[in-house]
Amino acid sequence: MESLDVRQVSYFLAVVEHGGFGRAASALEVAQPTLSQSVRALERELGADLFHRVSHGVVLSSAGRAFIGPARQVLRGIAAARQSVDSGGRSGLSLDLVTVPVLAVHPGAALVGSFLRANPTMFVRIDEPDTDDQLHLLVRDGQSELGLSHLPLPHLGLDVIELGVQELWLAFPPGTDVGTDKAVPLTRLDGRDVIGVPRSSWQRGFVERALRDQGVRTRLAVEAAPREAVVPLVLGGVGAAFVLRESAETAAGLGAVVRPTDPPLRQAYGLVHRPGPLSTATRAFVAHARAFCGSG
Repeated sequence: MESLDVRQVSYFLAVVEHGGFGRAASALEVAQPTLSQSVRALERELGADLFHRVSHGVVLSSAGRAFIGPARQVLRGIAAARQSVDSGGRSGLSLDLVTVPVLAVHPGAALVGSFLRANPTMFVRIDEPDTDDQLHLLVRDGQSELGLSHLPLPHLGLDVIELGVQELWLAFPPGTDVGTDKAVPLTRLDGRDVIGVPRSSWQRGFVERALRDQGVRTRLAVEAAPREAVVPLVLGGVGAAFVLRESAETAAGLGAVVRPTDPPLRQAYGLVHRPGPLSTATRAFVAHARAFCGSG
């Protein structure tokens, strides 16, 4: 196979990221037939269809999904090579970050925001794995250069930079009597209705293990995939929910009764990446994250 055409690779990724040939062509400011022909040429070069062309647009084939990681590695390698001979600064550099929703909210939003204020010419792409367990695989396989993950990790040979600790609090419907203690014992949840997040998430497994360790059995009243629905469901009287401490403070302002738990529910988080050199943008983000989170 001849060396890949970088433009074809970038066109392929544009179709993936914009969800179709038309939107990708508009974003790239190229004619749609030109983009389609380039992707077809790439498919011939690879010997596989990267997309299934269907009546309502395109969907990734299994070969296309497998090619996303290598394609991003190709573009990161080209960017690194250009940067090594370019003294013009960081203009146009991009960062690929994969994280789960609970970490994307905190500390991800504030961390990325402060990074871009310090580096206004950079571009950050934030991906979400299909399940929380897949995050480490996306980093290991090169689909994303950097992950923001709960710790500890499975043994996948990734380098880890610990940044801080997340804490879950309990939020109860307005008017709930939870006693006068500052922290609510998990045993007080026995027999109560609770609002949960999907089983594939880190938070669900973490909470269920903690409840099991205390011999507590709850009734799952609602499983809420949209995380932004959890606090409104609590305020609506559905039941109690485990939420980030930062979200609990917001919920309290809206009338929910919020408390830390006894024992505390805390877990470390940090950045993960494959061993070896990092791109310029990723090195800058790692350094910024260390300073932002006070991790040295």
